[in-house]
Amino acid sequence: MIEVKISEMTGKLKGFQAINTNTLTNDFCSKMRKTDAVCSECYSAAMLQGVRKNCVDPWQKNSDILSAKKYPLERLPVVMGHSFRFHGHGELINFDHLFNLVGMAIKNPYTTFALWTKRKELVAQYVKEIGAFPDNLILIFSNASTKRVLKKVPKHFHKVFNASKTGNVPAGATECTGKSCASCMACYRINEHKIIVEKVK
Repeated sequence: MIEVKISEMTGKLKGFQAINTNTLTNDFCSKMRKTDAVCSECYSAAMLQGVRKNCVDPWQKNSDILSAKKYPLERLPVVMGHSFRFHGHGELINFDHLFNLVGMAIKNPYTTFALWTKRKELVAQYVKEIGAFPDNLILIFSNASTKRVLKKVPKHFHKVFNASKTGNVPAGATECTGKSCASCMACYRINEHKIIVEKVK
């Protein structure tokens, strides 16, 4: 079985387990941090260079292992719990990374997994080459723009998450308080909460 670090999350994600990767060495993240996207104020990069420096090595190991090749199901980890997060920190590195996370969901059918990503092209590639995603995996498109709330869920995704500086939550959208995911669960259930908006300063 591959040895990936499963993190016990804190803050608003308290109560959740997650598999995180190193945003500092992710080429996609590095490029996005140089734009005016939400990534320019990346909380993960700031924490990994500050109070979470101790996480760099184990999360880099996750990055290396999960993006190196595609693993058979028997080599992927078993997880416990009803809800699990892919990337409290991090972003998809490549197609193999996505393939392996989907494999985890397939191997653990009684756990609901939620994956946040900006990489629509990898999701589309999976559907084209492999097929449908498992029913226990919720795909959440992470809107890169803080200036425009995306009101339509992209193809192949279940939800869209907006970190918005506009101060507006459109009619029909769900407002994220940013306080406790465990007391909300809007992102971790396939339900009417499809457009989610967190107001940021």
